[in-house]
Amino acid sequence: MTSTRRSVFALLLALLPLLAMGAPHAPRPRIVDIDPNTLTLEPISSVVVDVDNDTVPDRKGERVRVRGTVLIATGVLRQRGLQVYVQDDTGGLGLFNSRDFNVTLAPGDVVEAWGEVNQFKGAMQLQDAQVRRIGHAALPKPLALTVEEADGWAHVGRRVRIEGFAGAVSLDKYAMLRISDEDGVPMQLYIPAPVVDRFDWKRYPRGTRITATGVLSIYKATWPFDGGFQVVVADPDDIAILEPPPPEWHRWLGWALAGALGVVALAGLMLHVMHRRQRARDRELSTLSALSAALADTDVGEAQLARNACEILTAYDIVDGASVHVFDDAQRLHRIADAAADARLREVAPDHDASDEGADGLRSRLAARGVHVLALSPLPGANAPLGMLAALSPRARKPSQRQERTLLSAAKLLAMAVENHRIRERAKEEARELQKLVITDELTRLYNRRFLDEYLRVQMPLAERRGGGLAFVALDIDHFKRVNDTYGHEAGDKVLAGIAGQLRQASRSSDLPVRLGGEEFLVVIAEHDIDGAMVFAERLRAAIAEQAFDGIVAGESLRVTVSIGVAVYGLHGCDAATLMRASDEAMYASKRAGRDRVSLSTALAAIAP
Repeated sequence: MTSTRRSVFALLLALLPLLAMGAPHAPRPRIVDIDPNTLTLEPISSVVVDVDNDTVPDRKGERVRVRGTVLIATGVLRQRGLQVYVQDDTGGLGLFNSRDFNVTLAPGDVVEAWGEVNQFKGAMQLQDAQVRRIGHAALPKPLALTVEEADGWAHVGRRVRIEGFAGAVSLDKYAMLRISDEDGVPMQLYIPAPVVDRFDWKRYPRGTRITATGVLSIYKATWPFDGGFQVVVADPDDIAILEPPPPEWHRWLGWALAGALGVVALAGLMLHVMHRRQRARDRELSTLSALSAALADTDVGEAQLARNACEILTAYDIVDGASVHVFDDAQRLHRIADAAADARLREVAPDHDASDEGADGLRSRLAARGVHVLALSPLPGANAPLGMLAALSPRARKPSQRQERTLLSAAKLLAMAVENHRIRERAKEEARELQKLVITDELTRLYNRRFLDEYLRVQMPLAERRGGGLAFVALDIDHFKRVNDTYGHEAGDKVLAGIAGQLRQASRSSDLPVRLGGEEFLVVIAEHDIDGAMVFAERLRAAIAEQAFDGIVAGESLRVTVSIGVAVYGLHGCDAATLMRASDEAMYASKRAGRDRVSLSTALAAIAP
């Protein structure tokens, strides 16, 4: 029972759409059966409407009635059926009927036509058109257009006249004559098959200036219908000769002139090439001259030398960008300078901290950043390459011979400048080391008595003009002879070096620690008053007393003390000898008072009221 109900329900569902459709619509009447008087007579311009320019008539499928003058007789465009063009004051339109058509029409016949608006191969027409002749009139005056103006939809279906130069002729069942305006814009003249034999094509050799009158049409086999405009000419009288082609000797003269102009152009091209090569050579020499001048100053440092080379190579338009990379002790390349004339290379931020394993690693890293290496030129050194000069480009290409020569010369000049800079820097460093040996104590690396004398020769007049600002702090290691006798001179040297370290640590940049000899030291400090000098000396004494010398005595730490004497400029003397003597006497006073203490010069008691 349940199965039967389901079958009935399914049948009702299947019949429901048929019931909803109701009675079938009546078919549209054929065009031939329509009374034309039931259709409103309209101007052609209201029929050929295509607002969106998609070549599909906006009124496609509508049935309309128009009136116009026949432009091309029946039997010309189509031998069977109907295919003609009619035109009124507003526009032109094609009439088409593929069935047998027994009405003969001639150019100038005024007809009424009705049919269905359609399109064929891009051209609008009335399909299944029916026609009745109602009179005769003169053909519409052709619209004078240039070839460029005729090559479009605006005047399709109208009678037009164009002017140009005759070109190639294509003869088949129909004929095509190419015509071009003075700017070379071409258009085809289409001569239908039934009238081809009426034309004498020898009248229109190439170059003949002609005018052609006919109907502007279009035929294109495939969509989109955006070209293929042509003028349909059905009568030889519609092609008029305005000017015959130039005589043959004109052509030969033209060829001769063209040849002469070609020779002149070739000579000009050769001169241009020679001038361009000379300019390139001059730029190359100017670049090398600028590099020689910029790299002659080796006091500016390696990075600045490399930057100068990169900027000159880009400023003189040798390369789009350049960078210099030098080897470190591990033979890895590090970038030290770069420059770029191309904005695309400037956008790639240089990574100065990156390092590369040789030329291949450098190429790979730059390629990952979108930079192509035009060329890599090694910087030759005395024993091994110093680094690489990289020519950069935003696109992959090969360097020219001029670029290769200039880059090779630039790399040699830069390598020579870097090598000279390094030699000079080593010489300066050796000179500094030699100077240190002359003015410093070899064991403690403190300044020696020779440098102290030079220092005081400059500082004492300055202190006199300032009215003070110097204090002498003399110190002596307590029982130092006992250290040498008990533990040996090697232990004594370690103690002296340790005391020197404390002096350097306690001294400021304006102070001068000096080893006078043996276990005696002196610190010239920039202090104006007694309290500051005494605080400095006491802090120094305490630091030395707390210092433990490990490794001298097995299993224990050795400690030493110092006795210190202080003398201040202006209070205890106004010359170097007096102040040194005063500080020395104060130091011995500390020793007599029990050592490991700081004493102020007794000259103060003699000066004070």
